[in-house]
Amino acid sequence: MRGIDIRKMNPLSIAGGREFIGVDFDSNTLKVAHIRPGYNKMEIAHLFSWNINGFSDADISKLLRSAFNDLKLKNYCIVNIVPSNLVITKNIEIPSSDPQEIKEIINLQAGRHTPYSREEIIVDYIDIGTYKHKYSKVLLVIVTRGAIKRQFDILAKAGFGLDNILFAPEGLVWFVSKMLKLETVKSPRSIVHIDESIADFVVIFNDRPVFVRSIPIGAQHLINERDKYEAKFVEELRRSLEAYQNESIEKNPDMVVLSGAIEDIKNLDVALNNGLHLPVKVEQYYKHFSIVSDALGKAPVNKHLSFLNVIASILGRENIKVNLMPEEAKLSKLVEERGRDLIKAGIFVLTLLVLACFILVSKIYFKSSYLARLSAKEQELSKGADILEKNFAEIGLVRKYLSGRGYSLDVLNELYSLISLDIEAGDIKFDDQDRFSVRGVANSMSAVFSFVDRMEKSKYFKDVKTKYTTKRKEEGRDVTDFEIVAALEREKE
Repeated sequence: MRGIDIRKMNPLSIAGGREFIGVDFDSNTLKVAHIRPGYNKMEIAHLFSWNINGFSDADISKLLRSAFNDLKLKNYCIVNIVPSNLVITKNIEIPSSDPQEIKEIINLQAGRHTPYSREEIIVDYIDIGTYKHKYSKVLLVIVTRGAIKRQFDILAKAGFGLDNILFAPEGLVWFVSKMLKLETVKSPRSIVHIDESIADFVVIFNDRPVFVRSIPIGAQHLINERDKYEAKFVEELRRSLEAYQNESIEKNPDMVVLSGAIEDIKNLDVALNNGLHLPVKVEQYYKHFSIVSDALGKAPVNKHLSFLNVIASILGRENIKVNLMPEEAKLSKLVEERGRDLIKAGIFVLTLLVLACFILVSKIYFKSSYLARLSAKEQELSKGADILEKNFAEIGLVRKYLSGRGYSLDVLNELYSLISLDIEAGDIKFDDQDRFSVRGVANSMSAVFSFVDRMEKSKYFKDVKTKYTTKRKEEGRDVTDFEIVAALEREKE
């Protein structure tokens, strides 16, 4: 095993976030890239590669299980990167501009573009654009179901599931557009990506791969037998460019980006420039990612290998449109995701219920405690109030007694001042209810009425009434017996 362990990480890198494992299978080499969140961007933590020529699927599973266990992954996602040499691409025209119709037509006609039956392949496409108002140009992407199933089985035997399957050339497009910041909207650009045993020729327009061709010449050929393979390599690229031109897809690219395992292939850009008659831009891909610059030199890495397709596909996963997951895997993943969503929703609802119950119980407890304190305080205040009420009643009785003391003398004094000489009062009564009556004899009826008038004007009497008046003879003269009743009016305190 050859590997890179990047330990000089940023000390401020975050601990959380999702980690990604990119896996690239071909017949000779297995590549694995471990990418995890750093302080402010994704960082490449580990790069592994194995020569698996002659290995069984069980041996490959053991390698993966050992490598993944050493990484001690927690929150991770495993992504398979399908290289272009395992994929069939076709540029075709569809007589429709409706995405749903395009998908249906492709599903019906995909088998015509391969030697396989429709049941043996997985198909997706990239919409290149619409022309003639009704026709759409698409890049058809086809991979055999058996190749994908093998990769699923290898990972399953290792004890891991596959979360997504990405199309490697789309990762190269992201690298050119986002990392190199080359504009591809007005004019197409092309990238030549060299790996150990193959090279990819991809034409990019409007941030999409519009033409893809795999060339069976790689870094090992151009390094070990350059005199034999360089001219063939340039010729294959020239043929690829001619094939693109014959398809009449878009304008010719005005630049070639050369990247991948090119560190030990000197002056290849000169040969490409002379053969293709296009400017060539050489880019060492690892300089654009968060990798310690000297880590690649210190680790025993096969310089014939390129991890660009794996790294770029993972980092640019949100821009990748092609999904080569089998339909049954998509359905199973959808069911799992919905199941997880239901579980999350159930946990969320249960948490809300527990929280609501906790809040309710807390309110009941605090209100009960508050009520108990109020009750205790109320009992203390009741005792004091009872004492105050008793004292107040006693004080009221005393005040009533004091205020009434001498009042009868005041009434009699007032009555004395109101009685004239021609009236003789003989019987005077009043009680605790302030009812008053006076009986007597007057010399005349008018004397009685005058007496009543004076009583009404007095502040001691109210509701003064004559209960009766009776005339009689006494010692030869006329006299009047009378009784006057009234209510006593005490002065307000």
